[in-house]
Amino acid sequence: MQNIIIRKKKDLPLVNVAVAVIQREDGYVLMAERPYGKESSGSWEFPGGKFELGESAEQALAREIYEELGIKPKMAYPWISYKFAYPNKRVKLHVFRIFNWEGTPSGREGQRISWEDSDAIRVSPLLPANNHILEVIKLPLLYILTNTSQSSMVKFMEVLVKLFEQGVRLIQVCTRHMNPEQLTQVTRPIVKLAHHYGAKVLISGSESVALRSSADSISKWIDYD
Repeated sequence: MQNIIIRKKKDLPLVNVAVAVIQREDGYVLMAERPYGKESSGSWEFPGGKFELGESAEQALAREIYEELGIKPKMAYPWISYKFAYPNKRVKLHVFRIFNWEGTPSGREGQRISWEDSDAIRVSPLLPANNHILEVIKLPLLYILTNTSQSSMVKFMEVLVKLFEQGVRLIQVCTRHMNPEQLTQVTRPIVKLAHHYGAKVLISGSESVALRSSADSISKWIDYD
């Protein structure tokens, strides 16, 4: 009889990985092919790699992109982090945005690289852990997280107008201690104002409120463990 061992996701080893979203002025991002001889060779991903012992995320990022691409970031902005489970391991991706760098990117490990439109990635296959980055990259770099109340709405709306006029195009409404009806009343004028300026509105957790107020989407906590 063959013994079958079933492992829970939390039992899989967790590997910390630094990831670079390197973006040109025209919005195109740099993708790199996994080189021959490495795990998942031939697949494409955002450049980066595993932490070495004692490294911080920033140190791992700088080392990996210099080893892989021969460039040095002038500034790397911490952006998002999340976990993804493969059949044999879990990875925690520490993702940075890079807009300025020294040097010209090249495949120093024999790998192909390609500048890609993030809305229409042409290279394939893409490592599955990268799909979340491609979703999030569509969102504005700057957005508002609100915690308002009915009593402060007049002042809050005045502040929103100024922010929208300055170019903010995404707002997340996460008002607590309100029932769905109160939250809907608060959210509707926010959505109306945001849409007037071409901005989008996320509602924290409540799909029913999002539908009644014509919000663009909802946001929820996700346990990646």
